[in-house]
Amino acid sequence: MVVSWLSLLACGQGMPIKNVITIMMENRSFDHLLGFLHLSDPAIDGLDGSEYNLVDTKDPTSEKVFVNQNGYDEGPDDPGHGWEDTAEEIYGVHDLKPPIKLEPKMIGFAQNAKSHGHSTLNPLSMFTSKTAPVINGLATEFAVFDAWFCSLPGPTDPNRGFWMSGTSNGAITNYNGTHWSQQSYFDFLRTKGVSWRAYYQDDPWAIMYFQDMHLKVNHQNVFTLDQFFTDLKSNSLSRFSLLQPRMTTTAAGPPTWQHPDASVTEGERLLKSIYEAFRASSYWNDTVLVITYDEHGGFYDHVPPPEQVPAPDSVVAPNGFTFERLGIRVPTVAISPWIPKGTIVHKPSGPQPNSEYDSTSLMSTANKIFGITEHLGLRAAWSGTFENIFSTTMRTDCPTTLIDIPMYTQETLDKQRSLPLNDHMSIQVQFYCQENNLGEDCGKDIVNQGQASDFIVREAQRFMHNLASN
Repeated sequence: MVVSWLSLLACGQGMPIKNVITIMMENRSFDHLLGFLHLSDPAIDGLDGSEYNLVDTKDPTSEKVFVNQNGYDEGPDDPGHGWEDTAEEIYGVHDLKPPIKLEPKMIGFAQNAKSHGHSTLNPLSMFTSKTAPVINGLATEFAVFDAWFCSLPGPTDPNRGFWMSGTSNGAITNYNGTHWSQQSYFDFLRTKGVSWRAYYQDDPWAIMYFQDMHLKVNHQNVFTLDQFFTDLKSNSLSRFSLLQPRMTTTAAGPPTWQHPDASVTEGERLLKSIYEAFRASSYWNDTVLVITYDEHGGFYDHVPPPEQVPAPDSVVAPNGFTFERLGIRVPTVAISPWIPKGTIVHKPSGPQPNSEYDSTSLMSTANKIFGITEHLGLRAAWSGTFENIFSTTMRTDCPTTLIDIPMYTQETLDKQRSLPLNDHMSIQVQFYCQENNLGEDCGKDIVNQGQASDFIVREAQRFMHNLASN
C-alpha cells in the first residue's frame, strides 16, 4: 500500500509538490488515445474491442461500427463536437435541446458522423501503445486518470475557458469576437501572490481571449514556448506554468495540438520534448506535470458523462443549457517522481461526496498546492482534487528519455499547408484582424492553412508587441 503525504502532515512533513506545469492538447477522448490500455491492465476503465455503435440508433439491423486499433494519425475529417453533435453522440438522438431527460448510452458517434457525411469509422478508430507511444507510455509510467471529464459537452474554446477560469461564462460555442469578461486563473493567482507564466507556440490563442490578460500586469507574463525551456534550464520557472501547443504550419514545423486535421505524432513529439526537458531540470523533484485535453473531439468513449453536477455560476447558455452535466472523458496524465509507477486514478475522494474530475480539477488541486482556500466558481470548489496521488517516497527509476519520434518531412509540411482552414484558424484570423485593426476586408483572401499560418504568426507577433508597447 502506498502511503500518501497526507498521512504525514500531522507529523510536520509537507507536500513534496511545490509547482505545477500543465498543457492542454486538442480534441481527443480517453478511449480514443488510452482506451486499449485496458487490455494490458484491466483495472483501467477502457476498451476490450467489443464496443460498437449502430449507424442508425433507431434501427437495430443497421450497420455496426466496432472500435478498432487503426486510429488515423491525420484524420479523414473533423468529427462533430459542437453542443448538438455531442448530445447526439451521448444520447443517440439527433437535434436534441436542453433539458435532456434521456439515458446517456454513448451510442450516437457513428450516426452523427454519417449525418455530416463523414467517415463512420473515424470516431471509433483508436490509438494504442504502438501508435501513440508517448502518451500511453507516460500513462503507464506515472498516473493515468480514467474518470476525468471535460467541463461541458461541447467544443474547444468554452472548455479551455473552464480550464483557465473555472467557467465559460455561459458560452457553449467557440470564441465569437468578444473578450471573455470572467477573471482568469492567471489574474486570480496574481492577486494571491503566486507567480505564474503562460507559454505558447506561435499564437497565444485562448490565453488572450480573457479581458484581464490585456492588462500589462498580466500579459507581461506571457511568452513563447522557447522561453519555457529556457526557464527550466535557468532555474527561473514560476510556480504555475501553462503551456499551449501550436495550430499553425510554418518552417518551424507542423501543428502540435493534435487537432483531427493535424498529426497525432507531432503532438507526441512536443510532449516528449516537454517531458525530457522537465526530467532533466532541477524542478523534477518538486513539480507535477499534468497533460490533459480540452474535449473529446467527436471521438467515441464508452463512459457516460456525470450528470447533476454544480454549474460554475448562474449564467445560462443561449440554448438554455445550465451546465449541470459534464462533457465526455478526456485523457489526463500526471507526472512526478512522487507518483508510484502504474498509478490508476478513478473517481476522487472529495471534496464533496459526488465530486468528479473535470478540467477545473487542475485549478482546485493547484490551489491546494499553493495554499489557496478560495476558488474561481462553484464548479472548481466542487471538482475532485488529486493531491493524494503523491507518495512519501521519491522514485529514482523514472525514464530520462522517451521513445524516438520519426521526423516530419517537407512533404508533410506542404500537405498540411494546403489544407482548408479549420474553424479555429478562421477564428484566429478574425481575432487578429479585429485586435490589430486591419480593416473589413482583412482575411478574405486567406484560403488555406499555409496562408492562415503565416498571417496568424505575423499578426500574433504584432499583437503581443503592441500590448507590450502600451
